[in-house]
Amino acid sequence: MTIINAADYDNYELLQMLEKMPQPEIQISHVNGQRYIACGWKNNKRLILQGTVGNNLGAFAEGPQIVVFGNGQEGVANTMNDGQIIVHGRVGDIAGYGMRGGKLFIKENAGYRLGIHMKAYQEKKPVIVVGGSAGAFAGEYMAGGTIIILGMNSNQALIGSYCGTGMYGGAIYLRGEYPSRNLAPNLKKEVLGADGLAEIKDYLAEYVSFFGDTMENITSAPFTRLSVEKKRPFAHLYTGFVS
Repeated sequence: MTIINAADYDNYELLQMLEKMPQPEIQISHVNGQRYIACGWKNNKRLILQGTVGNNLGAFAEGPQIVVFGNGQEGVANTMNDGQIIVHGRVGDIAGYGMRGGKLFIKENAGYRLGIHMKAYQEKKPVIVVGGSAGAFAGEYMAGGTIIILGMNSNQALIGSYCGTGMYGGAIYLRGEYPSRNLAPNLKKEVLGADGLAEIKDYLAEYVSFFGDTMENITSAPFTRLSVEKKRPFAHLYTGFVS
């Protein structure tokens, strides 16, 4: 494995060097706000980052596995198409913005607008698992994919205000208690039994394998599945206005 000290390079130099490196596994220490790391990568490299990663980590990526021992700032997995990002800490706002595929695992909390504009197409089904809580507007305008919020590592409310606002596809899974007043009014709410949990069991098992919890602990609280009541919940807003 190749090891790089991020403190030895400015942001642009670091990105240029990473683009040219052929090694399949790279570790970067002393990361401190460097932006656009692994942005647009189309490969199966494994990248290990130690520190606080700057905006747009793994944006538009297609294939790499990125592990962060620390925190991520805004836009982690922005419009990610494939691959995996694992954050052993927390992330800022708009994590998973427009995700089209791949998986994002976060041990602690996520900021505002988690997974907004997420979408799925055929075999492309993006997944976000948050171990802690999520800020306001989680799943806003969500068109597809899966968001799971566990509330395992947080003393905050599970979700912020306006969760699922404008949502018209996909599903959000909430573990344990949540403030129902924070949900958008058009959402269908289902408390899951064993059959329902089977839909997300593999994702929970991956979370456990990365962060060291147990399935017994995670499944000890009830899960609620949020989805939309009908396929086109907002069609009536446009009827008569679109020719």
